[in-house]
Amino acid sequence: MKSQDEVIRALAQNGQEKLLLQQFFDQYERSQQRNYLTHTRFLDLRERTLCVQAAQQTGAQNHTVFWGGYEQAERVVALCYPDYMTAQQAIEPEQSPFVLLRACKSPTDTLSHRDYLGALMGLGIERAVLGDIVLHEDGADLLVLEQMAEFICMNFLRAGRKRITLERLPLTELRLPQIQETVGEGSVASLRLDCVAALMFRQSRGQMQQAIEKGLVFVNQMQCMKPDAEVMPGDRITVRGLGRGRLIDCGGISRKGRQFVQYARTV
Repeated sequence: MKSQDEVIRALAQNGQEKLLLQQFFDQYERSQQRNYLTHTRFLDLRERTLCVQAAQQTGAQNHTVFWGGYEQAERVVALCYPDYMTAQQAIEPEQSPFVLLRACKSPTDTLSHRDYLGALMGLGIERAVLGDIVLHEDGADLLVLEQMAEFICMNFLRAGRKRITLERLPLTELRLPQIQETVGEGSVASLRLDCVAALMFRQSRGQMQQAIEKGLVFVNQMQCMKPDAEVMPGDRITVRGLGRGRLIDCGGISRKGRQFVQYARTV
């Protein structure tokens, strides 16, 4: 195993990432020394990747779980738990450092994810205190750190110039995202990430290679910067600016040796 300092020097590409990893290790050490559950702020996909790698390289993964309220959450917190707990116990709702706020709108109003997020940012709060925003027909479910819940309840009154009302609910009442997908199929030279993602998102292979090398592509919520990484059926691919998709299945091989695949993209 590597030391925490070695891992920070190897993984962090700038001062902000160095600070992130230092804060993660601080929470981990506090959990182990004081024997209670600790947590980070909400992490985006790049930050999650860094913390997962840091945990794996130092052995901290045995007492760390990443959770955002549901299995496919994009934004998560790192929960560092002591010896007497399991990962499953650490993500139980009664242990959660974040809460569920439901924003209810008028049935005649149409509000987007951007409307809710923009209004919340307009309150002067940091993005790191907010988890996923899950849209539904009645409005949106917001996952927010406990310490910001009261402030948001008192001040978050409008989104996209439309009036909303907020109520705090148990995490068990979270409405899971209703994912709409379009299914497609085609053939690829191989199951390399750049090939599959290029087909899935209708880009050239060169364009997708550039996106991967810039750190814009994530496989199963982990940043992947290797164009030749192999993807398998069931893998989920996210490309910033283009959306999300998943590889459904692999079919036969064409006469020219190309692999037939079926995939789905989130609408």
